[in-house]
Amino acid sequence: MKKYLIPAMIVVSVCISSCKKEEPKVEDTANQTQNISQNTNEQKISDKSDKKDSNIKKAYEKKDTYFSLPSLSGSQIDLANYSNKPVLLVFFTENCPYCRKAAPAMQELYQKYSSKGLTVVGISTKDDPEATKEFAKELGIKFPLAYRGRRIAINYRVQGVPFIYMLDKNHEIYDAWMGYDDSYLTEIESAIGHTL
Repeated sequence: MKKYLIPAMIVVSVCISSCKKEEPKVEDTANQTQNISQNTNEQKISDKSDKKDSNIKKAYEKKDTYFSLPSLSGSQIDLANYSNKPVLLVFFTENCPYCRKAAPAMQELYQKYSSKGLTVVGISTKDDPEATKEFAKELGIKFPLAYRGRRIAINYRVQGVPFIYMLDKNHEIYDAWMGYDDSYLTEIESAIGHTL
């Protein structure tokens, strides 16, 4: 019986050692936990970023009235930057006598209502920024002016200049005036009051 006992102990020992599961090192477990935590955090950040992008897209939908044009400041005048604000748009050319008459009146409206949330934007249908700069300087215009607006004027169905549009806070056309006369100011101010 003793001669079978030693070989049986060897067999049992071999079986136990081959079935024994190696415990992971403490360092490996910590690294795995850290990687899982890092991946989870990255996913949360990605989810938040996706939601933020989605909210921005929902906040401003580009409509037929949308435009983005070069400004005299060297940047872009992007209608989306005036989201949830009414915008008074004035299409003009620098040499048009009625545009030159309308510009100071639009400047007065800008000074009177900009603190209440109105934005006034002038859009030259010409491509020359220097002519637009000269126009602003001569007439004391402080509201934002864009140029290269011919394509946008076509989108708005502008039929001559000046052409004035009142956009509501959703940038839908609330009212429009073809040409300019001082008698328009009462109507324009009424439209501003309804859209603020």
